[in-house]
Amino acid sequence: MNRTMTFKGFLLILVIVLTVFFVLHTILKNSADEQRQKQQELRVQLTRLEEENKELLNKLNLAGTDEYIMANAVRKYSYVKKDAIRFEYTNPEAIYAYTDQEMQILMDEMSN
Repeated sequence: MNRTMTFKGFLLILVIVLTVFFVLHTILKNSADEQRQKQQELRVQLTRLEEENKELLNKLNLAGTDEYIMANAVRKYSYVKKDAIRFEYTNPEAIYAYTDQEMQILMDEMSN
């Protein structure tokens, strides 16, 4: 028995194969597009994190230097003003030995 395929059968198989191919192609294309979008978002996030890392490394390298101490003293505590002479206390508890009135008198004398 020799079986042969009819033209209609061949076309039916061809249509089924092409339909499956295009469905799979569309699914894979959508998946690839999603992956490209996710990759782009991750690149943006990586760039932002690298910039943040550089900023934190700069802060870490600056911490403990005289410039850092001066900047924090001026900005946070107003202990010294820019271009003022810096005093480092070896015994800071001695500063608080004064009463509020004595401290105010001392501060007034120092500002004049």
